[in-house]
Amino acid sequence: MEKEIFTAYIIAGTALVSAILAGAFEWFFGTKKENSRGSRASLANGDGMIVGSRSGGDTNTVPGNDGARTEHISSLEKLLAELKILVIDKNIREAKNKPAFLRIVQNIYKKSFDALTDGESATLWGDVLKALERADAAEKNFKIVRQGAVGEELKALFPEIEYARERFDYDAVNRLLEQFRKKHKVLQQDLAGVDFLQGQNYELQFNDVDADRYYRKAAAIADENALYLNVHGQRLFSSGRYGEAEPLLWRALEIREKRVGMEHPDVAHELNNLAQLLKTQGKYAEAEPLLRRILTIREEMLGIEHLDVAHDLNNLAELLRAESKYDEAEPLFRRALAIREKRLDPEHADVLQSLNNLAGLLKMQARYAEAEPLFRRTLAIKEKTLGMVHPDVATSLNNLGVLLKTQGKYDEAEPLYRRALAILEKSLGMEHLLVAIILNNLGELLQAQGNDKAEPFYRQALTIREKKLGKDHPNTVMCRDQLHALQEKKK
Repeated sequence: MEKEIFTAYIIAGTALVSAILAGAFEWFFGTKKENSRGSRASLANGDGMIVGSRSGGDTNTVPGNDGARTEHISSLEKLLAELKILVIDKNIREAKNKPAFLRIVQNIYKKSFDALTDGESATLWGDVLKALERADAAEKNFKIVRQGAVGEELKALFPEIEYARERFDYDAVNRLLEQFRKKHKVLQQDLAGVDFLQGQNYELQFNDVDADRYYRKAAAIADENALYLNVHGQRLFSSGRYGEAEPLLWRALEIREKRVGMEHPDVAHELNNLAQLLKTQGKYAEAEPLLRRILTIREEMLGIEHLDVAHDLNNLAELLRAESKYDEAEPLFRRALAIREKRLDPEHADVLQSLNNLAGLLKMQARYAEAEPLFRRTLAIKEKTLGMVHPDVATSLNNLGVLLKTQGKYDEAEPLYRRALAILEKSLGMEHLLVAIILNNLGELLQAQGNDKAEPFYRQALTIREKKLGKDHPNTVMCRDQLHALQEKKK
């Protein structure tokens, strides 16, 4: 059974804890129709779909600490929003004149902009956007820590940390935090905050090993702090350690509900993170009531045509689709698409996501004539806006290939699959869940053509899924059954 790629609003497989720039971006520039074209990362959905999180999404989100809110945008957030525009437009002339851009490049590649190789230059815009997303999420969480119950010693350090962060001087931040830790060894609560900020700082330097180490320490010291538990849980989630992540996210939700109430917007964030973790593990029956509860909270809080409501509609529809509840999913997909087309640029990533998801659902209902133009439109726009080798282009290549394969157009489908596989292996690595989906699809296509080279593709896909999802996950079981059936047929 072929696997489509549904672009949905859930945790990114390659993204970390990043509430991407859209919130600050929309606030800074007003509520006018957005023209930004976000970037999305992707991962495997419960039934083998490739699912991408939207730019500006609120999957993998971190709510305010005990309901705390900030009413202004910092100078760093404004700078990040300005830089994002340059990155989206690929405006190299203006970007090179921004010291912050050059410092970000230095932090990512450990070399100057002028010393980048051709390969590094090819991935420059995506790498810088990822760094901006991390920096934006870190700034939001930094505000939360500043507003929390911290001692005077740590409060006095915040302005120096902020100054260094605004210059993207993460080495200076590390020095400040280490000096504080040595000087104030007995201030346990403040040390948890220092550990959290140091984890953040290593994340901004793309040092995930040390980031995870300090996030873990913060969550262990302050085990009643929902923010620390949530971020640590999300880090475990993003690295595929689902069993370790789940109790942390349940605990964070419990703490948040007790402190701010059952219908608070921060609770919706916690619910979303937990629901996506449950969905990724194939626990659909547990995830569905959480997603319905999120939608209710957001509709009451924001109104029925808010963009965040569209994301929640899409999330719930994706889950219903995974449960084969197509009649319930379709009106939700269509409602999400209508909101996004009204509020966003026609080529915005979220509009493309809705087009793709609706097309996939139509295809699953054998409504091929309705689905194909939506898939082709999505692919053409992505190639135009993201480039020919972007991972999101691979998802659309796969989807169109699935549709063509379903109609028996094998010669048209195969080159699309192979191109998608090459893109994903290069951009996400040989062991990513998305790669497993394409490998499985190629195996099915070759088997349908009577080609005896299908088995290695099934085997590689199964190896990835067993490692990433576990032996009992529905996707793993399905892949194993396909391989066994092929082997039996050969006997």
